[in-house]
Amino acid sequence: MFMLCLLLVLVCCSRAQFSDKPGNANTFVDQALDDLKKSGNTSIKLEDEKFILIIDLLLFKPELHLELRDGVFSGLNTLTRSSDALVTYDESTGEPVFSITSSLLLSNVSMVSAAMGKVRGGFGLFGITMPNIVLDVSVEGVDVGAIIDISLKDLANLKLIAREVELKDVGHVDVKIIGLTAELDTLVSPITTLVVNTVKRDIQALVTPLLKDTLQGVLDKNAPSDLSAIIG
Repeated sequence: MFMLCLLLVLVCCSRAQFSDKPGNANTFVDQALDDLKKSGNTSIKLEDEKFILIIDLLLFKPELHLELRDGVFSGLNTLTRSSDALVTYDESTGEPVFSITSSLLLSNVSMVSAAMGKVRGGFGLFGITMPNIVLDVSVEGVDVGAIIDISLKDLANLKLIAREVELKDVGHVDVKIIGLTAELDTLVSPITTLVVNTVKRDIQALVTPLLKDTLQGVLDKNAPSDLSAIIG
């Protein structure tokens, strides 16, 4: 009974705290992101992949068989908060829950990969082996939306859940192709387009899930016992 009364008092006080405008959890989110950066998950090794690209040369359309190897995404330790971490309250599910909503920014994401390939055409009558190249990719910025729920079901054991870490936007992707000879400059555009699309795909499929899992680990490890330590 005592715990129930304490819960009601805490919820009422917290709701009153930002009844006119949402409160914020800026300090708490900043600390969680600092802990995330220290977790060691700063890069992702990519699986080797093979692609077949059609090269449009007007009179004929040879195929570029391209293989990407030893790719690595880096820069996951550049995640920062890019908006206020706003706090809202909801009890529509029958349980009191505070939610923290914030925009995050990865500001220095890069990808480096080795690549090799061969141009084939003329119904297999000719083939040109391109020199081994390096793809050096930088991403201007990656916008991520995050929602953290705080369950008040057990006041003695606050449960924080990273409900959502979702890709919102990917900034300009710059691709440098190192080692491609001048006579093969017609390959620059199709390779660049492929790499841009592949990088955006991998950010969606690999980077944001890793950030969510890592953030959840940080929340599990460092969840405060007092709601006032979260909501400012």
